[in-house]
Amino acid sequence: MDITDGVLVLTSRTMHTTTTVLHEGSCAVVVDPAWHADELASLADLLTSRGLIPVLGWATHAHHDHVLWHPGLGTPPRLASPAAAQDAAAHLSQLRAALDMPPDLLSLAGEIAAHDGDRLPWQGPVAQILTHHAHSPGHTALWLAGPRVLIAGDMLSDVEIPLLEGSTLAQYRAGLELLAPLVEQAKILIPGHGTVARAGTADSPRARLAADRRYLDDMSGADPRLAHAHDWLLEAHEANLRRAR
Repeated sequence: MDITDGVLVLTSRTMHTTTTVLHEGSCAVVVDPAWHADELASLADLLTSRGLIPVLGWATHAHHDHVLWHPGLGTPPRLASPAAAQDAAAHLSQLRAALDMPPDLLSLAGEIAAHDGDRLPWQGPVAQILTHHAHSPGHTALWLAGPRVLIAGDMLSDVEIPLLEGSTLAQYRAGLELLAPLVEQAKILIPGHGTVARAGTADSPRARLAADRRYLDDMSGADPRLAHAHDWLLEAHEANLRRAR
């Protein structure tokens, strides 16, 4: 789905996982390509059909569903924040063990290098990198000031509660507050799992931020995202409660 000029979003059949493609001219940046072998192949075919050549891959964080790749996307640099790249290297075997993929794709999973700059290194529109430690070490969001698009990684979702996982409650709050000024400006917010939020609607970026803040304040099992949740999300909520204590 083309959500605005130069930004394409695709959604996996598993966990509503999003892939975001930034593009200008023939150059493309592929953010968090996911998830299944056929979906990754279709992504590569789609970019080829549009005459787009990946010049960069970006992983918002080092979880197994965000460090994938496909040979059809070529061999550009695949980068993440230094802390996320270190996390991926330290847990490479665990990342791959969590995936059910053909060997050629499994061997590409987690192969990311560190980028210590504050912008994506490409010739397209400026994409600011915002690094924090909510959810996982070195988690990043990307901010495109021109179209006012915020790519949030595994935060600000309409289908998932905040998942502390590799962070403390304080770190998660700090991550949200880092993103808050950009959420206020954003016309479009792209979560790592879920649907795109648009300003001026009931499900706006601001509404997403307010929902996550409310959840962190009381860790309530009454959060609407838990009403019809899969067992894994209910278990994650219980894990949040234990971690917060």
